[in-house]
Amino acid sequence: MEPVDQTDTIAARGEQARGNLVAALHECCELADGVAQFEGQELLDVLTYLDSIRFVMAESGQVLQGVVRGHGA
Repeated sequence: MEPVDQTDTIAARGEQARGNLVAALHECCELADGVAQFEGQELLDVLTYLDSIRFVMAESGQVLQGVVRGHGA
């Protein structure tokens, strides 16, 4: 079995983080109408889901920043 190059692993993590971040940003845009129009439980459901997306965005953003900074060093 060939050894895994650390640079390839870091690049893969960066690409995964980028994909997760892009998907989360798209979902936020799609949920904007729900926040604007929903009331009651439907609004709470959208807000709860937005909290989970914020977590993905924060984590993925931090990973991607680390990868980008690491490549610039």
